[in-house]
Amino acid sequence: MLRVLAIVSLVALLMATGVAGASPAHRITLPVTVTSPNDPPSEADSVVVARGDHLWKISARHLGPAVDADQLAPYWREVVDVNTPRLRSGDPDLIYPGEVVEMPAIPERR
Repeated sequence: MLRVLAIVSLVALLMATGVAGASPAHRITLPVTVTSPNDPPSEADSVVVARGDHLWKISARHLGPAVDADQLAPYWREVVDVNTPRLRSGDPDLIYPGEVVEMPAIPERR
């Protein structure tokens, strides 16, 4: 219910400021998180699977842009181990949009 109230308030604000009448060339985006995408989370977190996601891609995104494959591989294995029993398919190679994947704490930040 709070999310609905927040959206209604945002629409009212946009209409009052004239942004709601912006041309189609204008793009309005709303933040999904309060953390910067350049600052990987330091504690365990969860991620909602989007279309086209796979556990390797989600793990890489979670660790940040500076990670290489040698650093990513052990973390990805941990993500697979943690999530395989929780996945609807039971197969880490088959995840569905909307599933929630638990992301273990990043090793150097534990």
